[in-house]
Amino acid sequence: MSRLLIACAVLLGATSAFAQAPAAPAAPPKAAPASKAAPAATAPKAAQPDPRKAVAERTQAALAQLPAPKPEDVKSIDSLLKALYDSISGPGGTARDWQRFRSLFYPGATLVPLMGSPTAPGIRAQPFSVEEYIALATAASSLQGFFEKETQRQTLGYGALVQVMSTYEARGTPDGAVMMKGVNSIQVFNDGQRWWLMHIVWLDEKTAGLKVPTDLTRK
Repeated sequence: MSRLLIACAVLLGATSAFAQAPAAPAAPPKAAPASKAAPAATAPKAAQPDPRKAVAERTQAALAQLPAPKPEDVKSIDSLLKALYDSISGPGGTARDWQRFRSLFYPGATLVPLMGSPTAPGIRAQPFSVEEYIALATAASSLQGFFEKETQRQTLGYGALVQVMSTYEARGTPDGAVMMKGVNSIQVFNDGQRWWLMHIVWLDEKTAGLKVPTDLTRK
């Protein structure tokens, strides 16, 4: 955030000279009235734009551009996550249904893999927008198959807000050997009409350096 500072200091004054009294008594001349200083003009403060209005306008414009979802995809959390896993899975060289994928996400959603760094210890996050993820996954799926499915789930919720810890397995073919296991941390919400994906952060066993436990409660 930036702050607009306006400083204005004006020193105004007037001096009056009084004549010396003559030898003979005489009424002293009246001092010339001091001229009133004009009030200092204060520059009006620039109106601060309301970020809520800009966000609301941008969100409404983005919602209008989204493809319509399949009603069965967004009627429940179960169907929403099934549509998510289905839309990213398929054989190599086969186009995914990215319009279906787009329809699941609320504007501003992010997809964030947690990755190890080759140059520094620890784990770093690499956030992608929905469109950036589609570009990345399209390139990968043109070369190899990828099938991801949920194996277990733990859910916490408060009203329309739900946090899902979804354990997954990934394979190169539907019945192939497991290439990767991990956990998708998925935030979803319901706007009164349907369920939306808001954010997904994921971590695999190799990066985490430990097996996915049966109980995902943080100890």
